[in-house]
Amino acid sequence: MFAQFFGGYLLNKKLVTAEDLTQAFEDKKNTRMRLGVLAINAGLMTAEQVEHVNITQQSVDKRFGDLAVDLGYITSEQVDKLLSQQPTEYLLLGQTLVNNGVLTNAEFEKAINDYKTDNSLTDSDLEGNKSDNLTKLVSEFYHLEKANNAKVLSDYVTMLFKNIIRFIDGDFTPLEAVVVREFDANCLVKQRITGSYEAVTCVTADEDVYAEFAKRFAGEAMGDVSGFVHETVGEFLNVVNGLFAVNESNENGAELTMTPQESVVNSKVSFQNPAYCIPVVFGFGEVDFIVSAQ
Repeated sequence: MFAQFFGGYLLNKKLVTAEDLTQAFEDKKNTRMRLGVLAINAGLMTAEQVEHVNITQQSVDKRFGDLAVDLGYITSEQVDKLLSQQPTEYLLLGQTLVNNGVLTNAEFEKAINDYKTDNSLTDSDLEGNKSDNLTKLVSEFYHLEKANNAKVLSDYVTMLFKNIIRFIDGDFTPLEAVVVREFDANCLVKQRITGSYEAVTCVTADEDVYAEFAKRFAGEAMGDVSGFVHETVGEFLNVVNGLFAVNESNENGAELTMTPQESVVNSKVSFQNPAYCIPVVFGFGEVDFIVSAQ
């Protein structure tokens, strides 16, 4: 999930475009991690030093690591350690953006350091999917700490993104959220969560994107938007909400139930309380996820 939010960070900073990220997420499937980016991320080499090694390689027939050692930028032990590391998704994304000419090594160096500083993240935080770190990152990205029921919203959105990656696609970019009281929906499914507290959750998109989202979840073509498409998107929402309810019960003792899903087509949907509309851009289009908790 850190790769997706790193992409969102780059987009918010206007260092990349949505099109750049869509292409990079596709290309990173075939990206080979380079030692220079690993060294920059680890703080062992600067972008300037990496560029110097790259340029020197044009006239010296040596591998990057051997040449970096010869130039005194890094030790053999450090090279071995970097080469033994499993490349993380956010570094693969950064490497792909550099490969595609979207970022220079210097721009990547500044961006990844700023990203870590702004979110108080260490390299160990960015490895794996530690729940506390993910929730903190989600909360800060969307400024949920300022909302009523901040922890509920942060936990819910974290669960949402985990299941988007699990069931739909990991190659997406989260955009900044907007707070709404009403939403003009083309195709939308919603479900209420009731019990220890009240919440409203929705998934909405334009018709063709909505159908593709349903196809990704079901694993089969849907055709035109129909009752079955709405049921499929509704089932995705029900899965997310069900897992969230189980976690809330286990961790916080909250007793929650879900109402039956409701479908809306070409209509305005109103919310009694402020709702966070979270746009997510996939390769097949934008899907909006809306959540309001009282």
